[in-house]
Amino acid sequence: MKKALLAVAVLAAAVLGYGGWRAHRHADVWLQVNDHAGRTPRQLWSNVTEGRIAFRDAAGRTIAEALLEPPRGLPRWVGLPGQAVHCETQLGPDAWRSCFDAQSRWMARWAPAAHDARVTVAGCTVDPVAVRRRDDSDWWFWWVPLPHVGGTPLAHYTLELHLDSARCASATAP
Repeated sequence: MKKALLAVAVLAAAVLGYGGWRAHRHADVWLQVNDHAGRTPRQLWSNVTEGRIAFRDAAGRTIAEALLEPPRGLPRWVGLPGQAVHCETQLGPDAWRSCFDAQSRWMARWAPAAHDARVTVAGCTVDPVAVRRRDDSDWWFWWVPLPHVGGTPLAHYTLELHLDSARCASATAP
């Protein structure tokens, strides 16, 4: 009985250990760029759909860039020279999986270190803009055998930027 419990405990530790290890090395990033220009009582900000963001670490080094493309403002991720990190939707399934694997490893390296950003939008450059980062990771839940819950473990980061393009200045979230 003790050996069976020990085996179950070792197996559980191995499964969770693998999930934690994998989530530490693979991530996805949800980017929100909010413009406070034209704030009304009903709307605190609008989503920026066109612009350029350069993310920096605490030492001020650029660690990643994103180009927001209209009409929805989806980011086209740009790495340092020699890093191809944007996955086109037109890729076939195998090529897209390979690209996403490389992109998720790249995001796991820089997203936890994102400290501030330089944002160019609507003809002005706002520098610095503080990065509000949330780690929404639930890697310990990945093994649940439900299609909408399980899957390969990833860390999930939300990076939120607030600016006022009318004043060409950084803004604070309410």
